[in-house]
Amino acid sequence: MKRYLYLILFALNCLFLKANTDSTLRFCNAIYEGDIRTVRVIQENSGFNFPVITLQDALKTLRLEFDQITSERDYYQFTLIHCDAQWNRSNLVKTQFLDGTGFENIENSVFSNSTLTQYVHYSINFPTEQTMPKISGNYLLVVYRNFNEADIVLSRRVMVLNSKGNVDMTVSQSSQVEFRAENQQINFTFTTLKDYFIPNPYQDLTAVILRNGEWLTANNELRPQFIQNQSYAYKQMIGSQFQGINEYRYFDIRSLRVSQAWVKKKMNIGNQKHVWLVADNSRGYDRYMNWNDYNGRVFYDNKDILKDSLLKPNGFENESDYCFVHFSLSMDLIDKDIYVYGELSDWRIQESHKLYYNVDAKIYETVIPLKQGYYNYIYGVADKESKSLDFKVLEGSHSATENNYMVLMYHRNQTMPYDELIGYGLKNSQGKN
Repeated sequence: MKRYLYLILFALNCLFLKANTDSTLRFCNAIYEGDIRTVRVIQENSGFNFPVITLQDALKTLRLEFDQITSERDYYQFTLIHCDAQWNRSNLVKTQFLDGTGFENIENSVFSNSTLTQYVHYSINFPTEQTMPKISGNYLLVVYRNFNEADIVLSRRVMVLNSKGNVDMTVSQSSQVEFRAENQQINFTFTTLKDYFIPNPYQDLTAVILRNGEWLTANNELRPQFIQNQSYAYKQMIGSQFQGINEYRYFDIRSLRVSQAWVKKKMNIGNQKHVWLVADNSRGYDRYMNWNDYNGRVFYDNKDILKDSLLKPNGFENESDYCFVHFSLSMDLIDKDIYVYGELSDWRIQESHKLYYNVDAKIYETVIPLKQGYYNYIYGVADKESKSLDFKVLEGSHSATENNYMVLMYHRNQTMPYDELIGYGLKNSQGKN
């Protein structure tokens, strides 16, 4: 029975490689074709993958990278669409927010080398001369095929900052006694420059808080509680709280030759590499344990290849293989869906990351194709009505957990109908850099 379940899950994941081809534009981080994998946008030369750059600093760019599971090169372009603070399309024409032609070819591509899974790795640094933002705010990066803007393959949220002040943040335990052990409270004050005036802050000033850079749990409806001169204080008791959840689970598949953390066994089946992870258990009622995690992210790397600092600075780009990673969660059946979540799921609820219950073994299981790297992840229980995930059930929630919090400050422009990004703050709950 267990063997057949693996085969079913294997087939389901193979099906998702081809079935997901809805090209309807969504103003979020989305992948529109199932053979597009390992998408990331990072700050160039920093490795930090929260995609925000400064409008005035042309030297700092973002880098888009992704793979396509195929043996043939495709031809892609990208463009940028300006959005408001709530990620709706702004009422601006492209010439009002972009310099240049408004699109750019993605010409940097390399074929996979010495891998069982054939793929093409694409990358590009942006903005470019042809896609240079003229104003600050939210931008949706859209990648499409063969100059057809309706044939979309992926979209990413990126931010362009034109700083008009400073965000001073504190992260602490919840001030509410009943939530003190499990919630973290983010208080902050935004102080503008002396020559910058906000006539109607309660209507035109919007603050957004994100935990670890994920939009699924973002709080985007905050208004200032106190205003004094040029300072706008956000010290809401309820509105600025997040569950601390737990330190992320992890596994290491940077090497497929030697033993790695949380890997039980490795096999080649049907000319594909498979990795079985050690079975997980629920942590919903466990005491908090502190360890260094990656806050849900993925570090792509390959320890099985020799790296030359000049010829092969990364190694993971086209010489890392994909393998089918077998997850298992030992627990009784519940009447809700369970998903694997983190950067490995694109910070979204994905059916390809849903676990299925093996009645014989009394265990939840799924198989997910992933590229070699060091992975963080957690399990979430789905709420079908709100379309959100509850992490507390299987992971617990602790106010002592280490998390990164980002604050984004938007101001409605007084002459044009768009939201400017005028402030950005970053704070670690344990004071880490």
